[in-house]
Amino acid sequence: MSGLGLDLGLAVAHHILVFGLAIMLAMELAYLRADRPPVSRLAGVDAGYGMTSLLIIAVGVCRVLWGAKGWAAYETNPFFWAKVGTFAIMGLCSIAPTIAFLRWRKAFRADAAFAPEAVEVAKVTRWVRIELLLLFPLVGFAAAMARY
Repeated sequence: MSGLGLDLGLAVAHHILVFGLAIMLAMELAYLRADRPPVSRLAGVDAGYGMTSLLIIAVGVCRVLWGAKGWAAYETNPFFWAKVGTFAIMGLCSIAPTIAFLRWRKAFRADAAFAPEAVEVAKVTRWVRIELLLLFPLVGFAAAMARY
């Protein structure tokens, strides 16, 4: 694959993965709104969210190393670092929901009548909303980064 074709392929993959990430966060919010959140589905979507996040990082690293611009274009770009930082914050925000979903799934497997407490669902929902809201500056930083 030529350098331009590789760069385009990586860019497309990167964008599709970010859209997938947004969809998974929206799915988590939708499931959390249910009277009785489907904990197994939440845990599954969250696992997909984690895998997609890792793929975003992997494809992003490939873009930086082998994309058309190369490392030199990114290392001094403040919007690149703001984007990386925002993504890292999203990752940190995802820890509490992931732990909750795993705990809920374990409790559900032990007792099919298990339902998480409303207070805990509200806390997890706040974290997921923060993650989703952080996508907005992330996309803004990506757009600014491309024009820097």
